[in-house]
Amino acid sequence: MVSRRLCLAAGGIAFLAAGSNAQTVYSGYDVAFTKAGFANPSLPANQDAITAGVAITRGSTAGIYNAVVQASYSLGGPADTEWAFGTTANWSTLTYDVWVNTVASSPPSSVGQNMVVHLISEDIYLDIRFTAWGVGPSAGGSFSYVRSAIPAPGAIALLPIAGVCARRRRR
Repeated sequence: MVSRRLCLAAGGIAFLAAGSNAQTVYSGYDVAFTKAGFANPSLPANQDAITAGVAITRGSTAGIYNAVVQASYSLGGPADTEWAFGTTANWSTLTYDVWVNTVASSPPSSVGQNMVVHLISEDIYLDIRFTAWGVGPSAGGSFSYVRSAIPAPGAIALLPIAGVCARRRRR
């Protein structure tokens, strides 16, 4: 039976399909990723597949790269990304650069600092914070970070909407 109250959605919440042509910003640190030392970076289990176009990993030495389009680290860092120190609360005012420039060629110095990664092709901005960076030959390219979660493609987002419900009059 139809309720006497007609709403765009239950409880004043709008259902919106995820995905748009404008920039998308995700905040928080909901996803943890770790690549163990000496783990094979070509295996999906050792890559953080953030989107279909960006999967971050690291070989046994050097920096991180985008395994979707790169076979190993190349100067600059992950292809199709740009990075800045800060949070998505200020994403539009940050100054972005390639990863290696952003971390000033010293990835261990970025551990514990809030950063934003911009996935250029998808125009997505995410909070990210490195929590460990293995240094030296015995570390085998280990690293870890926490980042914002991205809803799966086609997922439904729930957004609170004020004033979308109206009472239906009885006839």
